[in-house]
Amino acid sequence: MQKISNYISLVALAFLAFACNNDKTTPGYTFMDDMYISPALETYGKTTLTANGMEAQLPVNGTVPRNYVVYEFEDNQEGYDLAKAELMMPDEFKTDAALAEGKQLYTIFCNHCHGPKGDGNGHLVEIGKFPAVPDYKAREITAGSIYHVIMYGKNLMGSHASQLTNEERWKIVRYVQDLRGDVVTETAETTDAVVTDTEETAVIETIDQQS
Repeated sequence: MQKISNYISLVALAFLAFACNNDKTTPGYTFMDDMYISPALETYGKTTLTANGMEAQLPVNGTVPRNYVVYEFEDNQEGYDLAKAELMMPDEFKTDAALAEGKQLYTIFCNHCHGPKGDGNGHLVEIGKFPAVPDYKAREITAGSIYHVIMYGKNLMGSHASQLTNEERWKIVRYVQDLRGDVVTETAETTDAVVTDTEETAVIETIDQQS
């Protein structure tokens, strides 16, 4: 039994010595490489590790990206009309900060077609790549319809849903409304209380007593 233990110890020491070297720029020799180095797969390449033979896999059914916002209006004329009438801009985007960020996003994603003034004289229109784009001011549009078009696209304009987050879309809507000259005001968080004549008299009497 002692001989077997000594033999195992010698074999272990031999493996340990064999795995080491004097070159500090290399990791030396490894055993059981699959546990040390994971097998790499080429992006969108073929593999025998998955059922469909492809590296890229679809997400699990029902999963959504983090911070995903469900958009309830459908991509059709009825959905456009409903969004135009019912979809309202959240108050958090009715601020000067949202307006400034919306201008930056508009310059990146919209300026080349709609123009810096929103009059449809963008660079791509001027050089003939696209037909004239209607002026924002010449159309009957609302915050909801603007958002809907950014979401799904309309006519020659494609969807920007994959390029812009929900917050970024609303910020662009805010800036488009500014180009149109629409009056955008925040909704008051609390409503002013209605003071009746009886309550007003009671307040005055209280003040007189305290004075």
